[in-house]
Amino acid sequence: MAPQSGQAAYPKHQTKRDHRTDFSNLRSLPCILAVRDQTRQCTFRNRVSVLLAAIVIGMFFVTSAPAQEQQHGYSEYTDWFGGAFENGHAFSSTVGGRNYQIESRYERLMYWNEPFAVRWVFDLVPVALIGDRYTYDGHRAYAYGVGGSPVGAQVNFVHFHRVEPFLTSGGGFLYFNHRMFGTTQQFNFTAQLGGGVQLFTPNRHSAIDIGYKYHHISNANLGNRNPGLDSQMLFVGVSLFR
Repeated sequence: MAPQSGQAAYPKHQTKRDHRTDFSNLRSLPCILAVRDQTRQCTFRNRVSVLLAAIVIGMFFVTSAPAQEQQHGYSEYTDWFGGAFENGHAFSSTVGGRNYQIESRYERLMYWNEPFAVRWVFDLVPVALIGDRYTYDGHRAYAYGVGGSPVGAQVNFVHFHRVEPFLTSGGGFLYFNHRMFGTTQQFNFTAQLGGGVQLFTPNRHSAIDIGYKYHHISNANLGNRNPGLDSQMLFVGVSLFR
């Protein structure tokens, strides 16, 4: 009988040791988690530092233009008038809307190396006239908005002297004088992508711009609903180079 009692006592001692081991592991868990968090934070800081350094170096090389680029106009001042001829439905469900805009753009030459020229674009929209079908009686009502697009880019294909095709894009906002598209929002975000041609004068101090763009307006789901407005627009304007 004695051996049986010894065998029975052994699992009890083993269970106690297992419990002590579990409690020890639990006490060390916060330390392990703290070390892991510190490691992740260090890795994150290192990656951010590398990214910032890459951005600074990239901006240095982009803005350090070669001497031959001094022949080109570094600053471009543009006025565009655009109107929608049809609604798109890539990002919105609105039909029967209207969109007319006046844009004042400033473009800064950042890179020139044939066949491409890249410009940063700041776009001011002093007049945006939007025909909104989401009204209480179902009839189109026009709203007045103002806004801008501080983040934009334009890429010109500079192989030809008098004609330059280009692509342009931008993102910004518009603030309207009343709530838009049957929502609670007067503030809306915008995005646009388009292209066209610039027809230069012989001295290249000015150009006529003609083009097409796909324009999107929405509240980015900040309102109670978000039907938005997509517009296929044609535009014409004048650019001056300095």
